[in-house]
Amino acid sequence: MNLSKYKLPLGALPKKANEIIQQKVYESEFIDSNNCSLLIEDEDIGDGIYKNKEKSYFLKCTTNMVNVAPEMIAWWFAWHLSSSEKYKLWHPRDHISARLKEEGIGLQCKGKYIGVDSFVEEYIGNKLQKLQISFKEPSLFGLENLEDSVAICAHVTDIITGVRVAKLLHYVLKTEHGSVMKSFFWMGTDISHPNFYKNFIITNLSKIHLIKGLILNGDLAMGLLIHCYEEMNHLSNFLPNLYQEFAET
Repeated sequence: MNLSKYKLPLGALPKKANEIIQQKVYESEFIDSNNCSLLIEDEDIGDGIYKNKEKSYFLKCTTNMVNVAPEMIAWWFAWHLSSSEKYKLWHPRDHISARLKEEGIGLQCKGKYIGVDSFVEEYIGNKLQKLQISFKEPSLFGLENLEDSVAICAHVTDIITGVRVAKLLHYVLKTEHGSVMKSFFWMGTDISHPNFYKNFIITNLSKIHLIKGLILNGDLAMGLLIHCYEEMNHLSNFLPNLYQEFAET
């Protein structure tokens, strides 16, 4: 598989994205990840970073994707998971590596991503993150009966500590010229650990705002917002041709 023609440099961000990046963090409550059916319909929620009283963060990032159909996004998330080379196409500067839990599992989950755990290394801002992205059914995020749309839903776990630190939703809706992607991230709203005793300690420590602020802060949130704008705008540039060439292979 020759992917050389898709190894493109990052382009400039749209003017609107650069304006959003310059805005302050909004002090505000926000909709929980379990109620995304309300979230995707609420046009009053603008792009940017929101922080609630518990020092958790919510991010929204919108990307207009010309000539990109929602099913292309679903295909992409299944197609790139097992390969660092494919993963780096998405963000050639920040993406370092990607793999699945077990070698060879890529053949078993071909065409699928829900129920799959992807292990990635990527820079968010200036910090290298080692993360487990666990893709979930949209129903867990309160989404049912998706028409002309795709919802990519996942839990995000820090591999080093084993702590679940975030949730994400990429909601892709068909438009006249392609699609629009609304990306949402919840950081620190549901911190947990699969081990009962560690979970007890971590969930209680996370209630101490000073400690929580050492892990999750505005700089990390801003790094994630910029990263999302960059990777999704970049993806929209090459995905139509990539899909046309490899979707049937």
